[in-house]
Amino acid sequence: MAREIDRRQKTHEGEDPPLFLFLYGLQRFRELRKPEDDFSFSRRGEEAAANPAKQFVTILREGPAVGVHTVVWCDTLNNVQRAFERQGLRDFEMRVLFQMSAADSSNLIDSPAAGKLGLYRALFYSEEKGQPEKFRPYGLPEDSWLDWVKEQLQGKRTLTV
Repeated sequence: MAREIDRRQKTHEGEDPPLFLFLYGLQRFRELRKPEDDFSFSRRGEEAAANPAKQFVTILREGPAVGVHTVVWCDTLNNVQRAFERQGLRDFEMRVLFQMSAADSSNLIDSPAAGKLGLYRALFYSEEKGQPEKFRPYGLPEDSWLDWVKEQLQGKRTLTV
């Protein structure tokens, strides 16, 4: 994905289809965590292998401008903080929070509102609006409905081209 973003930045075509990266359970992807120390030394002439954590930051920061979007689910604030610096968290324009402590909520959206949520409730937060919006999340749709949506979207793409 990082190479694709680099390609899109260099070509400036703007006709590339949007790409979505879904990460379910960020806490399980240890190689995407920010490095404990940024002081990595190498000998002259040695090529450093591509660092997945740095590539992930590139995907988050540069991706949306060229049509590459990321959706991430993580279980706790501690695991989020292991993966992102505070500025990296700000790269997520939109966030959904379920019931959690008021302190964790304040760290994620600058409001303790998620600490007051009950069961089957969530908050949608947009950096642009700056106000959380309460909603009731639902389960995953059936496969038949997803197949129908896929057909509809593919049909629209062929009609507009």
